[in-house]
Amino acid sequence: MVLLHSAVGTGWQSPPKGTSLKTLSEAEEQGFILIRGEFQKRQFRLTELGSDHVERDKRRLEARSL
Repeated sequence: MVLLHSAVGTGWQSPPKGTSLKTLSEAEEQGFILIRGEFQKRQFRLTELGSDHVERDKRRLEARSL
């Protein structure tokens, strides 16, 4: 979730520092992100499914804090 919430929009961006390859792979397998590049030049972007998931989760967290 930290990976998904760190995304700014749906454009290509670098993953947050300390994000493991396993985390990226799992998010890609679940259809939340797309990955391109190798090693230090690796980038990700949210898919439509990932973006929808983040929005639902943000709304859920906001409702909890009320």
